Amino acid sequence: MLKRIDKLVLVELMPPFLFALGAFVVLVIFAGVMKPLLQFATRYGVQMDVFFAYFILALPQWIVYTFPMAMLTGAMLAVGRLSSNLEVIAMRAAGISLYRFALPFLVFAIILSGVTFVVSEQVAPYTNSRLEELRRRVILEKTGQVSEDRVNLTLYEKSGLKYVLVADHLEENELTNLNLFYFDPEASSRNWYLRAKAATWVGDRWQFYDGTLYRFQPDGTVVTTTFGESSAVKFDLSPASIARHSKDPSELTVKELKRVIAYQKESGLSASYVRQFETDYHFRFSIPLSAVFFVLIAVPLAIMPVRTSTPMGMGFSILVLLLYIFLLILSTQMGRGGVVPPYIAAWIPNLAVLILGIAFLQVRNR
Repeated sequence: MLKRIDKLVLVELMPPFLFALGAFVVLVIFAGVMKPLLQFATRYGVQMDVFFAYFILALPQWIVYTFPMAMLTGAMLAVGRLSSNLEVIAMRAAGISLYRFALPFLVFAIILSGVTFVVSEQVAPYTNSRLEELRRRVILEKTGQVSEDRVNLTLYEKSGLKYVLVADHLEENELTNLNLFYFDPEASSRNWYLRAKAATWVGDRWQFYDGTLYRFQPDGTVVTTTFGESSAVKFDLSPASIARHSKDPSELTVKELKRVIAYQKESGLSASYVRQFETDYHFRFSIPLSAVFFVLIAVPLAIMPVRTSTPMGMGFSILVLLLYIFLLILSTQMGRGGVVPPYIAAWIPNLAVLILGIAFLQVRNR
C-alpha cells in the first residue's frame, strides 16, 4: 500500500513539476538572459552565431535557480490536487502520517538537489568562463579595448605561486583600487605587497598611482613606502593577459573557489573583499539544497479546504518564492557586509523556510 502511495505521489508530482520548470526557464530567459544579451548585441553589433552562442552559454547559471522553484510549485500543485480530490484525507484515515506522505517528495527533492549541484559545480563554471571569453573577444574586436570587473588573478610559475592581483576594475589600460602581491620562490624575505588607487599600462610595465609599497626584510621588519607615482616593482603582465587569466567567482568550481579564498587570506587581503568570495562559496551548497526545504513548507501549505482552487496554490508558491528571494538578497548583503559570518548568511533563507515548514507540518499532522 505504501509503495502504491509513493507511485501515486510521484505520478501526481511530475506534470506540475515539469510545467513549472518550463515556465521558470522561460521566465529566467527573459529576466536574466535576454536583457543583457540584447544590450550586448545592440552595443557591439554581434552576428547571429555570436548571439546564439551567448544565449546558450548564459543559460546554465540561471537554470540552477529554476530547479528549486519548480520543486516548490510542483509540490504545491500536486498536493493541492490530491487534497481537493480527498485523497489526502483518505490516506490520513488509513493511518498514514503527513510525514510519511511527504517522504516521496523529499526523496525526489534530494535527487533534484544533487542534479542542481552538479549543474552548478560542473556545467555553470565552464559555460560562464566560455561566456566571459566570448564577451572579451567581441569587445576587443569591436573596440580594441579590454574590460573586466572584479579582477582576480592568481599567477603561477614552475616554482609555484608568484603573483596575486585583485582589483575593482580593468578598463582599457587602467586598473583601479588594486592589490598586488609578489611571492619570491627562493626567499620569502623578498616578498612584497603593493596597494594603489590606480595603475596605467605604459607599453611594457605598469605605472602605479597613490599607493603604498610594503617590502619584507630578512629580520622580519616591513619597510613601508608611500608614493604618488611609482614603477619600482616589476609586473609586466599586459591588460589583455590579465583579462584572459582573471576569473570571477561564478567561473570557479567549489574546489577552485576554496583555494582562491585560502590564497587571499594568506596574502593579507582585506576581510571585506575575502567575504565576497566566502559568501559565494557557501551559497554554492545552500541554493541546490533549497529544493528539500521547499518541500517541507509546500506539503502542509497545499493541504487546503476542498474548494480551494489551483490558482490559490500558485499564489502561495509565489509568496514563498518572494519571501525566499527577499531573504536571499538580504542574507547575501549581510554576509558580504560582515553583519553575520558568510557560512551563516548562506543558510538564513533555508533555515527560515525550514522553521516555517516544520511548524506547519506539526499543525497539519495533528
